[in-house]
Amino acid sequence: MPCGSTPTGLHDARYVGLSLDVGRKAFHPGAVIGLIRRMAELGFTALHLHLTETHRVGVQLPGFEHLAAPDAWDAEDAAQIVRAADAAGIALIPEIDLPSHAGALLAGREHLHLRDRTGAVHPDRLDISHPEALELALALTESAARMFPGEAIHLGGDEFFAAPWEDEEAQRADRFPSLVEHARAVAGPEATALDSYALFMNALAERALERGQTPLLWNDHIVPAHEQPLVPITREAVVDVWIRWREWTPSVTDYLDSGYRVINSHGDQLYFVLSADGVPEPHGRRRFGLLADTFHPRRFMGLAAQDVHVEIPPVPVGEADPVLGASLSVWCDAPEVLGERETFALLDTWLVPFARIMHRVRPTRGQASGT
Repeated sequence: MPCGSTPTGLHDARYVGLSLDVGRKAFHPGAVIGLIRRMAELGFTALHLHLTETHRVGVQLPGFEHLAAPDAWDAEDAAQIVRAADAAGIALIPEIDLPSHAGALLAGREHLHLRDRTGAVHPDRLDISHPEALELALALTESAARMFPGEAIHLGGDEFFAAPWEDEEAQRADRFPSLVEHARAVAGPEATALDSYALFMNALAERALERGQTPLLWNDHIVPAHEQPLVPITREAVVDVWIRWREWTPSVTDYLDSGYRVINSHGDQLYFVLSADGVPEPHGRRRFGLLADTFHPRRFMGLAAQDVHVEIPPVPVGEADPVLGASLSVWCDAPEVLGERETFALLDTWLVPFARIMHRVRPTRGQASGT
């Protein structure tokens, strides 16, 4: 799919998305179909299905049925959801989250667990230097694409390397020797583990593009152009921007300056999280106020957990807008803290103000034309 087109597969002027964590929490297909119909009423355009997580696979992927949780969706469940989404005009965007959060996907493939320089095994991380790792990832993403057909697929890609607050050992550039060796064998002696990651994600993105799908991925490990990465992430990918941990880590401006299109999934404003600490407050209330008072589709995270934002100005009339839209995210870190019915009832108090904001702000002419 050419740069500048939207990842929804629809003719809407803006991406208005919802991400649903079916990797951690089992949702009944009928309830998801009801959610899809409600989304259509409110003017949403896409449902992003986060299908896999560290300890659970939420759907019986063709060829990988043995990896699925006992209460996972089967083929008929998925088909019902696809039919409902088609009827409602909601695009489905499946996600197989790799190369991190991969524990459940690696059952029976323990030889693909990543090891660090001390010999410690990281069972939730895929050793992407292994040729079999790419074969597995390609097969998994293609299976998801067949089960939930559409014009886009989310490739995951988050939280593979250390977060900025982790200790010095976790931050070491040579923490994962197999990745460094892989990168240098392909990209030259100055390559780093980040280049190994980029090679892996680019291979997944290339296969998606060959299928006619737009690839999306989380922003965590995308190195912007000004840092001159040896292996840049393809600019055909859409960057799903949820986090900026520190002032010295890339911002949405860096991604835009590098030529990427972006979606706003602001982790401090747009994350509806079931956690061990409790359930979300209604109406999109987070630490800095109500969703209706704080969110704008062009207001991206400036710094995590702080009331600091990056405002992206509108593009001139007639130009393609690289800010494609925004997405709410439902995360089920503690799936049992709230039942399904109660979860969706509470979520509705977030869907309504989010949809109002998204449709109150008129897109540019460039967005509407898809040029």
